[in-house]
Amino acid sequence: MTDNKSQKKTPGNLDRKSRFLLVIDSNAENVSHLSALLRRFNYPTFCAPTAKEALEIAATAVPLLILISLDCLEMDGYDLMRRFRESPQTAAVPLIALSKQQDRTVRTRCLDLGAVGCLFYPISAEALYRVVQVAIEKNPRSCMRIQTNQPVKVNDIKHDSLYGAYTLDLSERGMFLRTANPASAKTKLPLQLDLNGRIINTEGEVLYSCKAGDEPYKEPGIGLKFTQLESKDREYLRNFISEEVARDKAEDEK
Repeated sequence: MTDNKSQKKTPGNLDRKSRFLLVIDSNAENVSHLSALLRRFNYPTFCAPTAKEALEIAATAVPLLILISLDCLEMDGYDLMRRFRESPQTAAVPLIALSKQQDRTVRTRCLDLGAVGCLFYPISAEALYRVVQVAIEKNPRSCMRIQTNQPVKVNDIKHDSLYGAYTLDLSERGMFLRTANPASAKTKLPLQLDLNGRIINTEGEVLYSCKAGDEPYKEPGIGLKFTQLESKDREYLRNFISEEVARDKAEDEK
């Protein structure tokens, strides 16, 4: 899997084929918070503490998405948004504005300047995930999805058997299941997820299958949506994902 740690690099170190998110904020605490969450969501992230550095980076390699703080820049955040919009290289790059001022006027002004979204500090993991999904994904997800390795039984076959099933991506609505024996689309499979000792029984319908070497995992497996999941299990699953995100963020900030 890709190493998605946030990085602070000079423009000369960037590859023009790089696909990354650019966070612009001079506040180290804000940058640490955002980059840790984006990394947990599997997005490569670069950080620029000044508008000058941000413009230099974007001139070298075009970001997939730009997140701009309106509060902590030597250049007015609105002016920087205009600069990105006026540049042919970044004119089509989605912009998300970040602000401490929870004001409808701020949001309206940002949208008028071409921003696809506006987030106000403190920014929650769920809010960040949703706005980034809408900004850059063809099929945006409304529920947080994280990469994790958790044992799964399929058709009551143990995870250490020939089937070798483990989750790679997990949300409250479904998962990508690594398996040496991918099932065909529309197949319904009884599943048992083991999340920190809590067993969740559900049924999953296969949406697609992947061969070894296929993107994005390079491993064989199947994409599943949960078709039967009790409300108490869905709530546990949602909390498990939120706790995983918070735990990883805390470890990153140590």
